[in-house]
Amino acid sequence: MKQIHAGIIGLGRAGQMHLNNLLMMPEIKIVEVADVFIENISEKLNNLGLTNQTRDYHELLNNPEIDTVFIFTSTDTHEEIVTAAAKAGKNIFCEKPLSMNLHEEASLNVLKAVKEAGVKLQIGFNRRMDPQFRNIYENVRNGKIGTPQVVKITSRDPDLLPHDLIQRIGGLLFDFTMHDFDMARYMMNSNISEVYAKGGTLIDPTLKDINDIDTLALVLQFENGAYGLIDNSRKAVYGYDQRVEVFGSEGMLKAENVSDSTVELYNDKRIELQKPLPMFQERYKPAYIAEMKAFVNSILNNEPVVAEGRDVVMAQRAAVAAQKSIETGEPQKVDTSYPLE
Repeated sequence: MKQIHAGIIGLGRAGQMHLNNLLMMPEIKIVEVADVFIENISEKLNNLGLTNQTRDYHELLNNPEIDTVFIFTSTDTHEEIVTAAAKAGKNIFCEKPLSMNLHEEASLNVLKAVKEAGVKLQIGFNRRMDPQFRNIYENVRNGKIGTPQVVKITSRDPDLLPHDLIQRIGGLLFDFTMHDFDMARYMMNSNISEVYAKGGTLIDPTLKDINDIDTLALVLQFENGAYGLIDNSRKAVYGYDQRVEVFGSEGMLKAENVSDSTVELYNDKRIELQKPLPMFQERYKPAYIAEMKAFVNSILNNEPVVAEGRDVVMAQRAAVAAQKSIETGEPQKVDTSYPLE
């Protein structure tokens, strides 16, 4: 069996989740792992047979046996590590986004380094590989609802995040809504050309102290003339709320929330159904596995990656436009060109 020889950089909450998925894939041989707090999880890694450990990711990148790296560190480190990995000649999987920077020049420099190195880079827009959303995408592409006219996306977290974590991974727009910008563009097969946003702190006023918001409403326009609607919240008391709808000239496709059970109770007094799954690890587990398998396949069989540098730049531009729209109260145009063809 053909295998990739992988290094894992970053083993925090998301990194450990990804690691467990990667260990189930026979196409991946994990050669070395790196984390700045490696001593905190060293015993657990030893029990998994991962004894080649380091605090310094540069040591991992210098390992000649490794041909591919998976980067699961906080967002504020992505630009630096992806650039170093590209210069080391490694294929790269990196969680989204590539940057929290309001200026995209740094991100474009990273992508230039990737292009010059001739390595593959896949961005972790895992929702593209969610079975439900993928089904909608394929049906839209196959013309099942005619010409798509409006996409509606609801994304709501079940609870607030600590302020220090938000500052490392990006505020609502750059961490959370980034997925929705990508999903909207993915579903409509068209770049976002304008964003109008309203956002505020309806749940936790202290988020103003770190220049963040907890509630967001967005109107998008696409290059092809279609529209998008996105609503976000940091706290849905009933669970992790993830829904997508695409309306077209000949019908509609929609995906509702996922729960542990499809059983519903109906009687003369009430209707009962299960709450949505509690958090992203459970809700998107099949998507996380599928995106990794797609990345491995792209390397072993020289196939295109599921989400590339262009995709993260377009989502980043939409996030920047949304930030400016909130600040000015006006719609903001979004550049749809891509300089790294």
